[in-house]
Amino acid sequence: MKNSSFWRIATAVFAVGSIIYTTVSSSQSRRESRERHESGQGGSEYEYDVPVEYEQVFEKNQIVPAGWAFGVVWSTIYTGLAALLVHQALPSEEHNPRYQKAQPWWWASWILNGIFGRFFSQNDPQSIIISDLTTKFNLPVALGLHQSLEIGKTDVPAPERFLRIPVSLYAGWLTAATVVGTPNTLLTLNLWESEEERDEPVSAGILSATAGAGYFIARRLNDPWYMLPFVAGFGGIATRQWKKEPIVGWTAAVLAVAYAGLLAYWLPQGKFHAYDRYVVNDAEAEVLAGPFETSEPHQAEIARERMKPIEAESLD
Repeated sequence: MKNSSFWRIATAVFAVGSIIYTTVSSSQSRRESRERHESGQGGSEYEYDVPVEYEQVFEKNQIVPAGWAFGVVWSTIYTGLAALLVHQALPSEEHNPRYQKAQPWWWASWILNGIFGRFFSQNDPQSIIISDLTTKFNLPVALGLHQSLEIGKTDVPAPERFLRIPVSLYAGWLTAATVVGTPNTLLTLNLWESEEERDEPVSAGILSATAGAGYFIARRLNDPWYMLPFVAGFGGIATRQWKKEPIVGWTAAVLAVAYAGLLAYWLPQGKFHAYDRYVVNDAEAEVLAGPFETSEPHQAEIARERMKPIEAESLD
C-alpha cells in the first residue's frame, strides 16, 4: 500500500520541529541555572542545567544519573531518530509497510516529546509531575513504534536496519526514565520523605529490579540494543553516587559492567534469537529470482514477495 509522500514529509518536519522546540524551550532554564550557580545561589554542586524545583528534587533522588548521561543519550537518540525520519520520507520508501504502520506512533510520540519539553523547562512542582507522567505515557507509544517497525521480528536491508537502532535506544531510555521519574513525583507530592539510611538500600534494590526488568524486556523484544541506554544510566548513577551514596554507586557500577558484558556478546549478533522473517532488497531479489526473470522488470518484485515472510526456526 502506497504511503503518501505528503504525510511522510509532514512526519519528518513535525518530528524535527518537536526536537528543536524541546531543545530551545529549555535553553532559558539552563542559562538561569548556570547564572544561579555562578552567583553562588545554587545547590551544593553544579550537576544539572535544570530549573530550581527540579534540581532540589534531583538532589534527593539517589537514582538520577549524572548530567553527562542525559546529554550523551538524548543527543544520540535525537540525531538517530532525525536520520530515520528523513529516510522514511524518501520517495524510495513510499511502499515500505513498516514506515506506514509507524506513522501514528511517530505523531503521538513527538507530540508527547513536545509536551515534555514544555514542562521540563518550567520551574514549579506541577511541571515535575506532568513531565514524569508524559514520560510514562510516551513509553508505551515508543514500544508501539518499536513493534510497528518490526524490530526484533524482521531482518530488513540497510540502511533501514541501522537507522531503526535509535528507536531501540529511545524505548530503552524511556523505560529507565520512567523508573527514575517515579521518585521525583513521590518526592514532589511529599509521599516520600527522604531518609538516607533507608533510601540507600531501597534505591539499590530499585536499580537491581530495573536491570532485571530491562533484560527481560529486551529478550521479549528480541532486541539487545534496547539495553544500551541502561549502561549509560547505570554509569551515570555510579559516577554521581560513588562517594555520596556508596551502596547505590557500587550497585550501579556492577550493573553497568554486567550489562556491558552482556552487550559485548549480544550486540554483534543484533538479536537474541532468529528473526521471524526477512525482507530482501532489489539486488538480492534478482539473484534469488534467477537469470530467466531478468527480461521481465516486474519479476524482481515477484521474487521479493515470494521471499517474505520466510519462517525461521527460533533459537530459544
